Amino acid sequence: MKLKLYKIGVSLFLAGQLSQAASITALLDALDHRPESRLDLLDVQKSSLGEQALSDKLMPKADLYAGYEIYNSPNGLLPVAPNELIGMVKDQKIGQPFSKQIMREGASFTWPLFVKSIYTLKEKARLLNLAAKEKRKLSLIQRQAVVVGSVAQLRYLEALKSALKAKKRSILQTAVSTKLKVKEGRAPQSALFILSSHINELDIALNNIAQNINLLTAKIETLTGVYLKGSVPLRLKRKVHKGEIFALKPLYQKVEASKKGMKAADEAYIPSIVTKGSYTYSQADAYNNGKRVHEHFGTAGLYITMPLFDSSKGTASQEAKLDYLKEKTEYDKTSHSLTVQAKQLSREIGLLKRSIVLAKKSVSDQQKLLTIAKVSFSNGTITEEEYLRYEDALANAKANLYSFRAKKWQDVAELAVIYGNNMKGIVK
Repeated sequence: MKLKLYKIGVSLFLAGQLSQAASITALLDALDHRPESRLDLLDVQKSSLGEQALSDKLMPKADLYAGYEIYNSPNGLLPVAPNELIGMVKDQKIGQPFSKQIMREGASFTWPLFVKSIYTLKEKARLLNLAAKEKRKLSLIQRQAVVVGSVAQLRYLEALKSALKAKKRSILQTAVSTKLKVKEGRAPQSALFILSSHINELDIALNNIAQNINLLTAKIETLTGVYLKGSVPLRLKRKVHKGEIFALKPLYQKVEASKKGMKAADEAYIPSIVTKGSYTYSQADAYNNGKRVHEHFGTAGLYITMPLFDSSKGTASQEAKLDYLKEKTEYDKTSHSLTVQAKQLSREIGLLKRSIVLAKKSVSDQQKLLTIAKVSFSNGTITEEEYLRYEDALANAKANLYSFRAKKWQDVAELAVIYGNNMKGIVK
């Protein structure tokens, strides 16, 4: 029992160490082994069967059959030529191949030699399989972007939490000196109430941050299976490689596939060539003398089928055209949207870099102003409300800095999705 508890303890300790030691690379690697990735792979495998299913329709189909037939008047075991039948009628000792009860067994086959629409539908299936493969890659990059964005947001909340705690410590230090002033009668009792109220507001804000951190860690754990006790570092390895918009590729393949669907619907009017054949072995008691007779009969043929009128084919053609127009419109809409978004994100990343530089300077300036304000408040040259405004200004400056950093990472992740950049090559 003690050994078992020891093993459990070691396992929990190692799990804790792993969660603490996790890097952004480890989190992104974990996505490859999650159920979402397996589901995407299954979708690809399923779509690859679409082409095979159409190839199967061009393969021969063979069946065995057996049956027992009952008729109300004698029926033939096989077609009999007139000259042979005349001889049988003259000699009633010969069992004639007719009976009311016949046992049949045999085999049949069908082999479509040429069905034009099937070849076109195979091309459509191949394009849909390609779309599934590209969608799988895109889905992985999208999940990577969510993880990176969540980690960036988590780092923002942790930094904001640290800034608010620093603000709380600063106000608590001020509260110590204020208590002495109140005790000595140099400050009103309300001064302590104001500071206490401010500290209470900070505690509420910290609790809200803790709730949001809990939501983010749960989101990351859902995607990666890794529970983080704290955020992991984010560093940029390289910029996003721009080029064609990869996020459009699955949609483009669907548009091309719908074109093939439209073509296949029109090709349904083209004649098809099929070969068919069968072999039947029949046995029964001859109706004329009751003797057991056995006969076999085989046939094979080549058939050309030409549709003359089938209203369902016209409807199918209209449906295929509407499917194409729908896919093309969706592609055009998404193409315009992503092109505009890519430009906007690229411009915003540049602006955020500038904002980060300015925010750093603002934090430095507000820190200096707060130091001066503390001295002024201690000397009684400024009021408590004025002093607290400096505390708020520094906290807001830090919040802006952390917010700009988080937003920059989120924009980089979104841009990577648009251009199909794997996040493993961008962050470390």
